[in-house]
Amino acid sequence: MIAMLMILATITFVSMMSPGPDMMLVVKYSGTQERWPAVVCIAGICCGLSIHVTLSILGIAAVIAASATIYSIIKLLGAGYLIYIGFKSLVSEGGFNLDKTGNKSINNRATPFRDGLLCNVLNPKVTLFILAVFTQIVEPSTPVFDKIIYGCFIIFEVFVVWNIFVSFIRIKLILKQIQKFQIIINRIVGVVLIGFGGLLALDEGQ
Repeated sequence: MIAMLMILATITFVSMMSPGPDMMLVVKYSGTQERWPAVVCIAGICCGLSIHVTLSILGIAAVIAASATIYSIIKLLGAGYLIYIGFKSLVSEGGFNLDKTGNKSINNRATPFRDGLLCNVLNPKVTLFILAVFTQIVEPSTPVFDKIIYGCFIIFEVFVVWNIFVSFIRIKLILKQIQKFQIIINRIVGVVLIGFGGLLALDEGQ
C-alpha cells in the first residue's frame, strides 16, 4: 500500500502543478488581506474532489464518462461557471472587502467555498483524472476500503499542497506585490478562467 500511496502522491502533485482553474482560484484568493478566503476556497475544492472520488468508487464516474450526453451537460455547466467566475474576476476592483457586516459578509465568506466547490465538481477533466486513477492505477479488484483510503489520501494531499502553495504566495514580499497589483491579477485570472471555460465548451473530445 505504501508504494501505491507514493505513486498516487506523485501523480496528484504533478496534475496539481499543471495550471488550471483550481490554481487560478487559489492564486486569486491568496491575495486577499487575510488567509481565510484561500483556505475556504481550498476546502471547497477538496469537497468537490471528494464527490469525484465517491463517484469513481461507486462506479458512477464510469457511467458519466461513457455517456456522451451526461458528459456534455457537465462539460457545458462547468464551462458556463468558469466563464461566470472569470467575468466576476474581470470586473472586480480588488480582493474581498473584509469590513462588510451582516448578510453581505456571510455571503462573502461563502463565495470562495462555492467557487472552489463548483469549479472542481463541474470540471469533467477532474472526473476523468480520478476515474483514470481508480481504473488504470488502482486495480479494479482492490477492496473498497482500500479505495476509500486512496481517495482520502488524494484529498488530504490536495488540501496540504494547496495550503503550502498559499503560504508561499503569502510570504510578505510576494503578498505585498500581489496586493499591489491585485486588480491586474484579477483581470488576468478572469481572462484565463474565461479562456478555460471557452476551451472546455468548444472541446469536442472526451
